[in-house]
Amino acid sequence: MSCPLCQKRKGKRACPGKGELVCAHCCGTKRLVLVACPPDCTYLTGAHATAWEGRETEKRRDGRRLAPYVEGLSAGATRVFVITLAGLAVIRKQRPEATDTTLLAALAALRKTVETRIRGILYEHPPEDLRAMNLLQDLRSLYEPQDEDGRDISPADEELLAALTAIEGCLEEVRSEGLQPTAFLDLAVRLMGQPPTHKTGPSHRLIV
Repeated sequence: MSCPLCQKRKGKRACPGKGELVCAHCCGTKRLVLVACPPDCTYLTGAHATAWEGRETEKRRDGRRLAPYVEGLSAGATRVFVITLAGLAVIRKQRPEATDTTLLAALAALRKTVETRIRGILYEHPPEDLRAMNLLQDLRSLYEPQDEDGRDISPADEELLAALTAIEGCLEEVRSEGLQPTAFLDLAVRLMGQPPTHKTGPSHRLIV
């Protein structure tokens, strides 16, 4: 039986988080990130724990990947950039079928919509890949925050456009590296942390 996480290698380790056999590589690189590992899992301690120690190194590498795209953003655009990454970490957990390819289609559609709106034209651009429709809706919901009094404090279109362009550029660079189909989504999870397990539903509005 192949590993359910990579669909490539043979599953050999009994994973209590997935309820299936996973390969050693995925166990070492995706534990606590893409798998909700129980604290008593034997692979989190002892001789098997060393594979997890490289996670901080991966985070630093991810930070270096993002740095060129964050430089030059205004404070407001940087805030939207971070909100987007946090939202993508939630989406990664709630939509396991999502890939970097469908995410790129959703981001491009939303960016075009914002560009059109800035020019004074209201038109919702659909994604070129129809599989990205749900992702597009998830992204839209991220930028409809409210304060404690229920007042709309959505970001300015100029800030949103700058953040979307930066995210899109970084995503395209990660995809060009030829890694796994969810490499950028996994990057968001590593940097922003695993979302709480009690939240449900395909879309999640961030209240700020």
